Amino acid sequence: MERVLNGDDKIRRAEEIYYRRKMGLPASARNFEPEKKSYLGSKIFLEILIILNISIIVVAIQNKEFIFTKEFLGLMSEYNMNLTESIKGMISEDNNLKQNVTSENSVDNNEVQQEVKEQPVEPEPQVQEGVVPNEDSVSSLSQMDLDIEEINRSYSFQKPLDIEGTVTSPFGSRESVYQNVTGYHTGIDIGADKGTSIKAAHEGYVILTSSKGDYGKHIKIENGYLQTLYAHCSKILVKEGEYVNVGQEIAKVGSTGNSTGPHLHFEMRYSERFVDPARIISF
Repeated sequence: MERVLNGDDKIRRAEEIYYRRKMGLPASARNFEPEKKSYLGSKIFLEILIILNISIIVVAIQNKEFIFTKEFLGLMSEYNMNLTESIKGMISEDNNLKQNVTSENSVDNNEVQQEVKEQPVEPEPQVQEGVVPNEDSVSSLSQMDLDIEEINRSYSFQKPLDIEGTVTSPFGSRESVYQNVTGYHTGIDIGADKGTSIKAAHEGYVILTSSKGDYGKHIKIENGYLQTLYAHCSKILVKEGEYVNVGQEIAKVGSTGNSTGPHLHFEMRYSERFVDPARIISF
């Protein structure tokens, strides 16, 4: 009974027939081993070729005088020398530029330091009567006129002293025989007996009560952009945060702080700019 061939057997049978026909073998030669190709020779040949190429390169490098002409080698040497000189020149120019910049910066710094040394050192601002902390605090005439117009339009006032006190020192520049009196007065001084009642010139909140500095015992009242200050008091009758009405008694006249005698130092400021009180209130 003939054996039924599967797919693999059919392929194998076809290969056997093709091989017998190619090699001239008889049909009875069924068992055979197909020719196996060997790549060992190719690998050896490739390695020999690589070694040969490396050897040629090494020999060429070691004997470059025999491979390249003297003219070509001379041009290459001249090119290398020119390239070297160019690089040195670039480095030298860069160093000179850095030295020039450093020298200019040093000169500028010396000039700045010299200017700083020539400028007088201004003392730190302190709480002193009549001393303007900075130039912005002194209103120009035109600005003061504008401030006074706004104050008169927005607020109502009364005299801080009920009595007819004497203005002993007006607002602005002044001269005095006393060394402790400054040359610029930021308010007005009204002479009065110690213990005389001091009234709030306008309504507002008490934002400061203090006994420190040249003002001695003093009070500051604020209403919007307007502030009034009452200094050299002998006694303070209000507290910080308290709201006072115009005409309310707030303190007593004294001579505390930097003072030459009993009087009230009265200041007005609008947006932190000093204003002459005598141009708003008649004393």
